[in-house]
Amino acid sequence: MSCPPDQDTYPAKKTRFFTGKAGYYAKYRRGYPAAVFDTIISRFALHPNSGILDLGCGTGNVAIPLAERGFCVHAVDPEPEMLAEGRRRGAALPPGRITWQAGSDTTIAGLRLTLLRLCTMGLSFHWMDRAAVLQALDALIEPGGGIACLSRNDSFFSHLDNGWGGAVKDVLSEMLGDEWDYSGRLSRTDEDRHEQIFLTSPFPVIEEHSFQVREELTVDDIIGLQLSTSYISPVLLHERHTEFCTRLTRRLLELEPSGIFTDESTVHLIIAKRR
Repeated sequence: MSCPPDQDTYPAKKTRFFTGKAGYYAKYRRGYPAAVFDTIISRFALHPNSGILDLGCGTGNVAIPLAERGFCVHAVDPEPEMLAEGRRRGAALPPGRITWQAGSDTTIAGLRLTLLRLCTMGLSFHWMDRAAVLQALDALIEPGGGIACLSRNDSFFSHLDNGWGGAVKDVLSEMLGDEWDYSGRLSRTDEDRHEQIFLTSPFPVIEEHSFQVREELTVDDIIGLQLSTSYISPVLLHERHTEFCTRLTRRLLELEPSGIFTDESTVHLIIAKRR
């Protein structure tokens, strides 16, 4: 069983949650079912000239499928490595189909965007000042437009009862102790749900859609997914990358000697519009 290679060297000064993780993110973060994009296109009546912003685009798991369907997307992310990986992944698209730009929720006003029909946020909204970004988007989104917020419960937090999630948590705890939760995710238990934020925003009319996904994951898939996340610090694992992979491989194979795990997860889509 191979281990995903260490894809960068991590100097101690690197402290952003996703620095050095773009390669893992592109390879191991699973995308969204086609039905998700069909729903977004239908509910917003998108057409080829619709202005679309993918805010917190990462390596393009939302922007690229939309561009493949003929739409032009403005893809924005604060992490240069994510943008570079996104450009590589989207290189085969027609020129101009995706515009990749450095930026974040706090710099929307300076992005010089044209009027938008849609802003998508895939696994990024929780990193933002959510109320503030929705106020900023209110000035940019045309009548009838709105927000599509996507999430997917495929982290080990959502899989603690099915074997592999518990194995990941145990290995992290054994190796890193209390320091492993680099992003502070475990301490944000009282955070308001996205739905509550939308209800008090300029986009209070929400509808929710769920899509069930059933996949097979290899040991490498599970390890690579962990290395793509915010909750494992690349600084903490810098010199223990091989040890982490070895420990987790052994623990996973003890659970499932075949190395193949049947995984079920849910993609959650929130569509938010004005009254």
